[in-house]
Amino acid sequence: MRNPTIDRLRITLIDGFCGGGAFDDKSVEVDGTPFLLLKAVKKAQERLNIGKAKPLAIDAQFHFIDKSKDATAYLKDKLIRRGYLAQLDQSIFIHTMMFEESVPKIADAISKRTARGVGRSLFLLDQKGYAAAPLESIRTVFSQFAKAECILTFAVDWLIDYLNDSIEFVAGLAPIEIGADQLREFLRHKDQPGGRYVIQRLLLKHLRQRSGAQYATPFFIKSREASKDLWLVHLSRHATARNVMVDSHWSVKNHSIHHGYGGLELNGFDPYIENIPDFMFADHEREMMNERLAADLIRRLHSTSRDAPIVYSRLVDSIANETPARLSDIDKAMEFLIAERELALLNASGREKRGARPGKSDFIYTNPQITFIFNRTPEKA
Repeated sequence: MRNPTIDRLRITLIDGFCGGGAFDDKSVEVDGTPFLLLKAVKKAQERLNIGKAKPLAIDAQFHFIDKSKDATAYLKDKLIRRGYLAQLDQSIFIHTMMFEESVPKIADAISKRTARGVGRSLFLLDQKGYAAAPLESIRTVFSQFAKAECILTFAVDWLIDYLNDSIEFVAGLAPIEIGADQLREFLRHKDQPGGRYVIQRLLLKHLRQRSGAQYATPFFIKSREASKDLWLVHLSRHATARNVMVDSHWSVKNHSIHHGYGGLELNGFDPYIENIPDFMFADHEREMMNERLAADLIRRLHSTSRDAPIVYSRLVDSIANETPARLSDIDKAMEFLIAERELALLNASGREKRGARPGKSDFIYTNPQITFIFNRTPEKA
């Protein structure tokens, strides 16, 4: 909505496991995801219209899906009681079916509201476990719509803890398309030092590739009851969506977790590090991230491009999945390295560029007279 000529935003929001729309928490009724989505759109529209002479409208459609007839009946009753009757079957649609069964119908509805395969949409898949949202269904969505996003909960600790090669367990992995060879590799790492981190990294790569997403950003949510970690994985095909998701985690610091130091290969495993720290998006970790990111970028450019110039946007795309850094943090690290003459910058025509701020089409490369002396760190964001 930054474009001042736009006065209407069409978006489709899909809750693939909506439940009844509300639940009891110690005798207090708490809104479920359907009402959270409805309220979020209303608040966003109010915020967008502050100080606007010409009103902006969010043209949102909502699709609430659950396989339980009791759940969808309860949700419909709640919607009517809360004043949404006029929107039912107009902008709010309730589907009693499995999520994967609903995908063709939802995709058709999105197609009718978009042009050129944009399909601005958000799929919220708050599944129980790790196999209720088949990757084939997510892949279908991403293959059709460039601006689709998916927020997927994934019980990563449960999957790792229960890894075995029984026929029943192997069959249960079918929806997430993990084959026998991959399972054997997971089992080989399971009881090794740092094996859990190796499996996590392999799993994340698998989810990204098999879902058809270009970007996969995981955040850990600790279950108070089970003392196990859930993944909240954001999947998308465009960098801006990934950046907004990461920015939201910085805004609620100490509530979500990554593993690592904040540079590159955050989900990787270094056998020389016995205990990989939790990264909690706190202020002091921002400083640590800036310093690590600058050093890691130098190493990455040396090892991958062999000091040859690389298009800046291509470099950013290649590292976005490995760091909790936002695009602005990456830009600041690059500006710091250019100012320190660790890196050099060329414009799109291949000529030396003045200034230290790289553009998307600029070329960046390591300075042949690299010093590797960091006497200061990038400024705080």
